[in-house]
Amino acid sequence: MNYISVYNQLVQRALNREVIGYTEKHHIVPKCMGGTNKKNNIVPLTAREHFLAHRLLTRIYPNIRGVWYALIAMGRISDFKSKIFSSEREKAANCRKGTKYTEVSKLKMSKAKQGKPSVSPETCFKAGQPSWSKGKTGENAPGYGKRRTMEQRLRMGQAQIACGNKPPSRKGIKWTVTQKLNAQLKRQASKSTGELP
Repeated sequence: MNYISVYNQLVQRALNREVIGYTEKHHIVPKCMGGTNKKNNIVPLTAREHFLAHRLLTRIYPNIRGVWYALIAMGRISDFKSKIFSSEREKAANCRKGTKYTEVSKLKMSKAKQGKPSVSPETCFKAGQPSWSKGKTGENAPGYGKRRTMEQRLRMGQAQIACGNKPPSRKGIKWTVTQKLNAQLKRQASKSTGELP
């Protein structure tokens, strides 16, 4: 198969049409190969076309690491994680073997991470503030339709206590007969093992 021809056809078709809906910007000449952000080097592609374009580039330039890195970055999108893509990841990993970062590169990476939280500020826990999901009910609630095991519930409650939060009050909640029996059995089991209920 002539990958260069297929790639050129994909780009030409995209340049000569107007896409309605979701598109992604693709560098015709990859940045790792000297491509720029100028308009004449960018083409709008659908998500699938964009993925295929990067796969074609790895076929055309199998020894250029930057092309493989771009494909790996696309693979972090859940829709593209497929059995087919796993072979591409393996090839990219082999291409990356032996890569050693210079001390300057290591320092740059370290500085870039300093002061940045491991999670986004929106979802990061803030002491004394209500949870980001508080007040969300019904289908909007994060746990809607999920059933947690008793072990998961205990761990979550203990984590809340460790953070200084009180577990929600159960006052006024009507328990079914099954729930009452389960709670009673649990208390008896915890007394015999010496663990917290």
